[in-house]
Amino acid sequence: MKKKKHILLMAGLLGFLLFTASCSDKSTKPADEGDPSDPSGQFDESGLTRQENDGSWDSSVIVYRDDTYDHYFTRFEGFTGADAAYSTLLPNGDIFWSFGDSWFGKVSANRSRDATTSFFVRNAAMVQHGECFDCFSALNDHGPQSAKTLLLHKQDPDHWYWPYDATVHDNKLHFLISHVTKTEEGGMWGFKTVGSDLAIFSLPELSLDTIIADKYKGEATFGSCLLEDGDYTYIYGTVSGYLSKRVSIARAPQGDLTADWEFWNGTGWQSSPSDYTMPDLDASDQFSVFKVGDTYYLFTQEILFGTRLFLYEGDSPSGPFTNKRILYNIPTQFPETFTYNALVHPELSKQGELVISYCINTNNFQDQFTNADTYRPYFLRIRY
Repeated sequence: MKKKKHILLMAGLLGFLLFTASCSDKSTKPADEGDPSDPSGQFDESGLTRQENDGSWDSSVIVYRDDTYDHYFTRFEGFTGADAAYSTLLPNGDIFWSFGDSWFGKVSANRSRDATTSFFVRNAAMVQHGECFDCFSALNDHGPQSAKTLLLHKQDPDHWYWPYDATVHDNKLHFLISHVTKTEEGGMWGFKTVGSDLAIFSLPELSLDTIIADKYKGEATFGSCLLEDGDYTYIYGTVSGYLSKRVSIARAPQGDLTADWEFWNGTGWQSSPSDYTMPDLDASDQFSVFKVGDTYYLFTQEILFGTRLFLYEGDSPSGPFTNKRILYNIPTQFPETFTYNALVHPELSKQGELVISYCINTNNFQDQFTNADTYRPYFLRIRY
């Protein structure tokens, strides 16, 4: 089964258009259909807090903090925090959420985390069965005394997996995962990416069938996002340089990530990996690519933990992507923290909106015990 996402981004003076993205089957309604939740045709702002534009992003864009989804991820027991929040709509209507480093255990009412009842795992997943606080179920084995990483690398603990994007093909979840290992530097940044593995889950039970090791191994880190377009699924990744992260592209036929990949070399596709990267465009480790009509769009957060959210456009899946626009500038929420991993969630989008999550993290690991809200995803809704 091919999966497609359809989301609406800001219209207005810049002419933001209806987008089609990968990773689910959900479609938002055309803008002229109106919102059935509001017979008057006026946008219902309940559960949202409008963000004041300080002049650092485009004046035609209206941004809301999504208090409802922020509440869903303000959790006190079980899964209580994570980063790298990817989401994929499943054929039965559930949403598969995947995360990187994650916390399980208990968080007190004042949002502090007790080290004796908190457990840190390298990756996690939840399934969302509807839109309510109790509609989320963790797939990790966890309880009052322990929690386990969902996907273990065979060389654990010095090797582990962090999530990339996922798709559904032939009633299987194809889930790209980043193989990461420790480096001699140690500390918070003492790791490197080894390659991209591929986990296959059976649906609807979400049981793990297999992990295909080294689906890609090379300079690029493929899996940052997926775009389904025509007969191919396009697989995007990044190549890190000095103060830069450039975009590389591969593709697989018709959503089947187990098939042989082809790689873009700047002028055409080849069977062997290419060292080509998109010129004059830096993307974060996680970003999103969308399509409407004959136009393609790339959404990314500013690299090096910048706070601005950018949108580019192009005329093919391989770009070039130009006409950079600023959609939002994330404010500082807590001292000694940084933001990263901004992604779109079209399966959450309703008519006329783009749903974005970004993650927050601490410079000092111990601060995550003082305040659990310093390590978790937050949600925005952007309206036209």
